[in-house]
Amino acid sequence: MFVIAGDIDIDETKKLVAQYFNEIPNKGEKPVKDYPSEELFKEMRVKEYDPNIQIPALFYAFRTPAETDRDSSILNYISTYLSGGESSVLYKKLVDEKQMALAVQSFNIEQEDYSMFAVLILPQGETSFEDLISEIEVEIEGIQKEIISEKDYQKIQNNLENIYVSSLGSVSGISQSLASYHNIHGDASMINKVSEIFRSISREEIKAAANKYLNKNQRLIMEYLPETKE
Repeated sequence: MFVIAGDIDIDETKKLVAQYFNEIPNKGEKPVKDYPSEELFKEMRVKEYDPNIQIPALFYAFRTPAETDRDSSILNYISTYLSGGESSVLYKKLVDEKQMALAVQSFNIEQEDYSMFAVLILPQGETSFEDLISEIEVEIEGIQKEIISEKDYQKIQNNLENIYVSSLGSVSGISQSLASYHNIHGDASMINKVSEIFRSISREEIKAAANKYLNKNQRLIMEYLPETKE
């Protein structure tokens, strides 16, 4: 899918699109999606090797629901709480205070069928992966056991809304959002509903989502190592 936006003549643009793209053969039959649909309740640990990198990395990930699921928006709150800026809990703890990591980032990669919630950490010095895993567990368990403070909740909400509004500050950003909402949600008017959805999410829902999706028996832990397997 591609998007054309700007001060254009629509009829002339359609003619140009037809001129350059109509001769391309049809894509054929739609491929069948073949992936496990069952819930995951067993931890997976893997190692990947890359001789082209210099610093090892830890990926700590979970399979999460589709972008169209309300829980996916709730998980964006959790990812922002964990590492949305230098005052976030993981950044402040691991990078600033304990100096266990060079960098830490959590993100909810939203997709059409399933999404992925992940934490990426670059260890500092001799810090072990197991020590980093323990620190992540402490913070996730904190969200699962206690409702986050009103102060943190408001900070996250303001952060998410600011990021979203900023993404619509250009013709390119607006057109990409419209195309994405049309393609994934089947509703381009979602562009006007995102802020409302963010504001409707409660602190109790954040706690519930952490307990539903971010459990130890549902996680993938990958060690990404700067060497060859041999």
